[in-house]
Amino acid sequence: MTIAVGILSAVLGIVIGILVMRVKGAQRDAECKQSSAELETQVAVLQSQLNAETEKLHAARETAENQLAEVKAEAEKRIADEKDASAKRLAAEKEEAEKRIAEERSRAEKRLADEKMAAEKRLETEKQELERVHQNAFNEQKERFDDISKRLVAEAKSATEEMLKQRQKDIAESGHATMEQLVNPLKETIAKMEQTMKDSTLKQVETNTSLKDALSQAIDSNAKTKQTADDLIRAFKHDSKIQGDWGECVLEELLASLGLQEGTHFETQAPLRDQNGNLLVSEESGRSMRPDVIVHLDTKKDVIVDSKVSMAAFFEYNRAEDPEVRKDWLKKHIQSLEQHVKELSGKKYENYVKAPRETIDFVIMFVPRADALWRALAEKPSLWREAMEKGVYIADEQTLYAALRIIKMTWRQVQQAQNQQKVFELANEMLKRVGMFVKQMGDVGKALDNAQKAYQNGMSKFAEKGQSVLTTCRQLESLGAKQDKNNPLPTEIEVIEMQDDAE
Repeated sequence: MTIAVGILSAVLGIVIGILVMRVKGAQRDAECKQSSAELETQVAVLQSQLNAETEKLHAARETAENQLAEVKAEAEKRIADEKDASAKRLAAEKEEAEKRIAEERSRAEKRLADEKMAAEKRLETEKQELERVHQNAFNEQKERFDDISKRLVAEAKSATEEMLKQRQKDIAESGHATMEQLVNPLKETIAKMEQTMKDSTLKQVETNTSLKDALSQAIDSNAKTKQTADDLIRAFKHDSKIQGDWGECVLEELLASLGLQEGTHFETQAPLRDQNGNLLVSEESGRSMRPDVIVHLDTKKDVIVDSKVSMAAFFEYNRAEDPEVRKDWLKKHIQSLEQHVKELSGKKYENYVKAPRETIDFVIMFVPRADALWRALAEKPSLWREAMEKGVYIADEQTLYAALRIIKMTWRQVQQAQNQQKVFELANEMLKRVGMFVKQMGDVGKALDNAQKAYQNGMSKFAEKGQSVLTTCRQLESLGAKQDKNNPLPTEIEVIEMQDDAE
């Protein structure tokens, strides 16, 4: 409103000035020349001030850009240091994990050797104990039989001698005894001897029968236990689904114990698909590709884990007692492992996993029983190396647990790297916004400077000095012009001076 009044007053002053100039022509010309000179001087001063303010603005902008560059360099250096530290921590954790794996394997081998030695010692001790019991029983029966035989022989000899003496005496006393009378007592004595022998044999049979009954009960108990084991072995041997379900159950419990989440860190029985979502079919079997477990190493790489390993031959090996039979079953167990390695190698999962995901250059063959794997490796140490050459990593529960722990640590590093990337992106965004803010504030400063100059130039027209509008109005008033009572001329106008921040 003040500016509008000022403009209106300026127009009025110009009109009045023209009239006055016509009245005072010569005097006005001189005054105009003087005013023009003063105006040029003011313009020169204002131009000088404008140049100084421009230089200050450039200096401030250069300082802000330097500070921005220093902040950006410091942020980049901090991010690089954090990446180096993360890489060093990852390398240290990997080295520590490999060391623990080696220690666990060494302890497992030692534990397996100790268990094998202890089992062999127990078997030998039980065998010796059984042989000792059998030998003691045989010796006891033999001694008892020898005693009975000796007593019978002695009794028969004594009875025969007494009978012969008596018969000789009777024959001497009476010559009328017939041959039949001599034979009948002898028959009776022999019959008694036979009865005594039968009684002794019956007692021995009863003793043997009681021992046989005890052994029969033990055999029946062992037979029942053996039947239960046979049923279990038969189920594992003839039902591959039971074996597969058992291996998958052990594998899933192992994954869950490490805190790995299905759908994020691994997939179970997930069919492989191409980029269009179509099911992938094996070229050999013609069936869809369904690995037991697909473990995600990170956001791009996968590893296939298979747990369908046959344990039938190993169960038969443990059940057999004859060394040659055990040797044959152990050989079949190793052949079963080799055959499964061959099957996994032939599937070539890496050819079916499509971009952007990819698999590592081997498949993990999980053996649910550690003793089954280590017994095979003890018999054929090259089994593991030959499998790796075919792209198959054989792992038991302990080695797979260590590998999965490394995978879990890798996921932790991936998450940290993602967080670092987010921090880097936020830092770049912050630097960008700071730059935009500095630029906008520079534009605001320029606009304020221009407004200040326009304000001061406009208000200078009302100053009580020189050839201002108020001066002209005072002159007109002295010549008889009247002021409007409702809108009188101001007695004093205050010009607001805006301070420069640099000052």
